[in-house]
Amino acid sequence: MKCTKCEKEAVAEIRYAGTRLCKEHFLEFIDRKVKREIREQAHFKKGDKILIAVSGGKDSMLTMYQMHKIFGKWRDLELVAVTVDEGIGDFRRNCAKVANIYARELGIEHEVITFKEYLGITTDDVARVDKELKPCTYCGVFRRKVLNMYAKEIGANYLILGLNLDDIAQSIIMNITRGDTARLARLAPHKKIREGFIPRIIPLRRVRENEVRLYMNLANIPYYPKRCPYAHLAVRDVYREFLNSLEERDPAVKFAILNFFDEIKEYIEEKYSAQLHPCKICGEPTTGDICKACELKLRYESMSKGAQ
Repeated sequence: MKCTKCEKEAVAEIRYAGTRLCKEHFLEFIDRKVKREIREQAHFKKGDKILIAVSGGKDSMLTMYQMHKIFGKWRDLELVAVTVDEGIGDFRRNCAKVANIYARELGIEHEVITFKEYLGITTDDVARVDKELKPCTYCGVFRRKVLNMYAKEIGANYLILGLNLDDIAQSIIMNITRGDTARLARLAPHKKIREGFIPRIIPLRRVRENEVRLYMNLANIPYYPKRCPYAHLAVRDVYREFLNSLEERDPAVKFAILNFFDEIKEYIEEKYSAQLHPCKICGEPTTGDICKACELKLRYESMSKGAQ
């Protein structure tokens, strides 16, 4: 199987684009996608500090690599990276080691922050106490809060997330099937600057998960390959399998979902553009009296006392 653009051996068949690409052209293909997304989502300016959330997995490690490749030589732009340790046994500590070593190779400052230091509890604590809600429910909400808190602490202007097309398509469909239009309207990327909330940028937004994996292997970028021990409990896996089965019939279905979302996002954002104000407990931005993270923490504390 030859590359559509040259006579070299192809390493990937891009069904949704009707093309086959060799190693060189495949890497260029992904690089162009990433640059286009960053250009459309953000307008970095002189003196900006850009915080990259790096879990140590393939998506975030590729995101850090791409940010360094594109902006690493910009003297008037500062790149820093952070890993959030949710407190899941040794899992994230092992991920963080990989992230830290590679960040240092790229010359990017890297820090590790924890749920324990910011919230006083860990995901393992939650899993032991709350048998009704899945630990992923807590973990996702807590991680978003902690990242926003840290980004503000260090004076970051943007927060870069390592989410791929599959992740985004799953989130869109999950919110649609739940009828949660308000949450759908809040999905990243965020172009509107809102007080107390650091806007999120998603460079891999149009890169499929299997393309991320192939790029990592071809470019020899290190990453921690194991999944979170709680991942099998997440409802997201159901949506992942559903969308992958649809993709077998229609290679462009995930792009179609994303394009649909982009078409309606401006309208639903306008309808659900509730003014953010400080949470009465922690001061983080929220649309209600207390933020979702504090609400979940109160739930955990109440159940923890009841279990004693």
